Amino acid sequence: ALQDATMITTQQVREFLQARPLRPCRLFLADGSGHDVPHPEFAWVFGSTVFGGVAGKSTKHPEDCVKQLSLLNVTRIERLAAAKAT
Repeated sequence: ALQDATMITTQQVREFLQARPLRPCRLFLADGSGHDVPHPEFAWVFGSTVFGGVAGKSTKHPEDCVKQLSLLNVTRIERLAAAKAT
């Protein structure tokens, strides 16, 4: 898990998403909620914002398929268990 007493940086998020082997992770926010990133291609860091794709979401409104997370609200990042092959 990555947790910083001051603030998670853009570079830290990018490094976490670019780590190999590829592993799903969860971004935890200051309000206690979490956003799962099933694959690094589901998250984009731009400036002080992390855009997270919502897996399995089918809608006529593309904006419903992406969550906008302020980097200032990200308190920690944790790796999730790798999905088992079926």
